[in-house]
Amino acid sequence: MVYSIWYIIRDNITLINITKLLNNSSLSNWFIAYGTLLGIIRDNNTIDGDDDVDIIIDIKYKEKLLHLLKENNYILTHNMPNFLKTKENSEFSSIDFYLSDVNNDGNYNDTWNGVIWSNCYNDKKKLIKYNWSNIELQIPNNYKSKLINRYGDTWYIKQDTKGPTPHKKII
Repeated sequence: MVYSIWYIIRDNITLINITKLLNNSSLSNWFIAYGTLLGIIRDNNTIDGDDDVDIIIDIKYKEKLLHLLKENNYILTHNMPNFLKTKENSEFSSIDFYLSDVNNDGNYNDTWNGVIWSNCYNDKKKLIKYNWSNIELQIPNNYKSKLINRYGDTWYIKQDTKGPTPHKKII
């Protein structure tokens, strides 16, 4: 149990730190996704047993993101055309960055997972600002329908599964 709590705390610290860095930079087209979004919305916390933070970000920010990570002593374990992963350490969990093509309608094409996060912008063509632990996270518009499409109708109940398979390609 103590081991599990440590991972939740470390994921929370990681999420807070990377969010502050992103919010204080010129990188604006990003949001939490996958298990991170699920945990924050369902549990108001990161998920017990998860070992990383998931962020979708506009691929046009890749070079700026690489610079920001390097400047803040993050080490990459993966640097691929559409995916970056930071190395975990005693202080921080790893972070998965899904570099996505974004169109004007707010559709984020995560080619790494083969998923299109559709209509992520609100009526003002912006991502949703979500206050968590005194920081401002960015989440996609219609996030509950996206959680249903990814994890099933019972997404709000803790399960030992990553949702129905095969996963939907458009959420």
